[in-house]
Amino acid sequence: MSATITYPSQPRTETGSKAAARLRAGGHVPVTVTRRGKESRHLALDVKSANHLDAHVIHLCKVTTADGEITALRAEITKNCLNDSIEHIDLIEVDAHSEITVAVAIAVDARNCPGQKAGGIVEIRMRSVKVICKADAIPDVVNLNLDDVQIMETVPASKIILPAGVRLAVPAKQPVLSVVIPRAMKVAEPTAAEAAAAAAGEAKPKEGVAPAAAAADAKAADGKDAKAADTKKK
Repeated sequence: MSATITYPSQPRTETGSKAAARLRAGGHVPVTVTRRGKESRHLALDVKSANHLDAHVIHLCKVTTADGEITALRAEITKNCLNDSIEHIDLIEVDAHSEITVAVAIAVDARNCPGQKAGGIVEIRMRSVKVICKADAIPDVVNLNLDDVQIMETVPASKIILPAGVRLAVPAKQPVLSVVIPRAMKVAEPTAAEAAAAAAGEAKPKEGVAPAAAAADAKAADGKDAKAADTKKK
């Protein structure tokens, strides 16, 4: 779990797009802190603090205000699509010692995966998983080891390694990933006719010759062989 970083903030009295634009022009980023059962708090962070929060906060941070300190969960950070500058930050106030449900990234270790070594590829179905834990004990990532996973095997959420005090918020059987056969390794199964022909040792018709014509050629050849045999007898 990462250390909880604290950022100083200032109150924001005006809201709306024009007020937010003026705030950004002055070197600050508007912040909205959603609070359960209470009105949201409207704050502002300087650009340096906002960029640091975006780069270093995975889940939890603290924001100081004039009347105390808020423990908050990172929610959404809106950026300008042209210059990638931060336009708005959304946080959710939480009780650091209460349990919450949060999505945590899954770190997959496939270095010693037997299925992958046999030529399979890892097909990811879930890149993060929802877990339940205390707000001040959210893991940065949860690990999934594939040391015993064979080709054509699906790995359920129950295989994820969870730290103490953390439990799944999804069904244990929910698929996380599969080790599948690549398309290039798949060989088309022969049809029943092809299999029977191969078993009987039948030769394939000449290329470009219709089956009926090939049968006629074979019959004619048999006739010639029979005449040759009669001539020798005489």
